[in-house]
Order: sequence, then C-alpha cells, then structure tokens
Amino acid sequence: MSAAPDSFSPDAFVERLLQMRKATGRTGANIARLGEITKQTFSGYLHTGRLPSACVLANWVFRLGINANWLLTGEGPMFLEQAHRLDDPLLRRLGEHVAALRQEGADEAGIVRSLMEMLEAEQGGEAERLGQALAE
Repeated sequence: MSAAPDSFSPDAFVERLLQMRKATGRTGANIARLGEITKQTFSGYLHTGRLPSACVLANWVFRLGINANWLLTGEGPMFLEQAHRLDDPLLRRLGEHVAALRQEGADEAGIVRSLMEMLEAEQGGEAERLGQALAE
C-alpha cells in the first residue's frame, strides 16, 4: 500500500478499479451488474475519468466487500473483511451522510468529495485517539 496523495487522483482511481476487477476475478460486465450500471458505464469509469455515484459505490461495498475508502483514496485494505464488518458504525454514518446530501440535492461529485473529507476526518480522529491512549 502506497501513501495516499493529498488530493484525488483519477488515474490512481482507475488503477484501483482494475485491481478490484482482478482481485475479485470478475469481468467488467459482472462488476457493472453488481453496481447496477451498464458495462458501458463501467468502461467509462476506466477510460473517461468519470466517477461512480455513491449508490454504485455502496452496491460494490455490499456485494463485493470492497472497502470504499480504499477504492476512493487508496488508504486501507482493498476488502472490508480485512478492515471492518459491514455493520461497522462508520459505514452506517457514511450511508446516512449520503442520504442527507441527496436530500439536499448534492451532485455525485459533491457526494464523493464529501465522503472523502468525512473518511479523512475519521482517520484523523482515530490517530488522535490512539495518540491520547499512548500518552496515558
């Protein structure tokens, strides 16, 4: 796992999509179906820099066990089973956050940015709690 950049990299995201496809042993068409998108849309993610919606990401999380944090940022393990269970409170908060943003009319790019900020804040909070525990 390499260090995450300070900003989103479309090229790195495409590379992680390819890694996801290889690691799951699935075709692009199958991953598309699991994300409830067309294979042309999945191909577009690989070739145009277009990003999947929060719904597509959530479908992949639930159906493939992919860690959305890893997929978006490169941080953490590729699969949730290596990190947290699906009933993790963070995943619940992320889902609630996406629902609230959708109600406010946020576009998909805004939702993805907001999720990335939320995940980064969560990661910072974990580091702070660990530092406090070590200081005690």
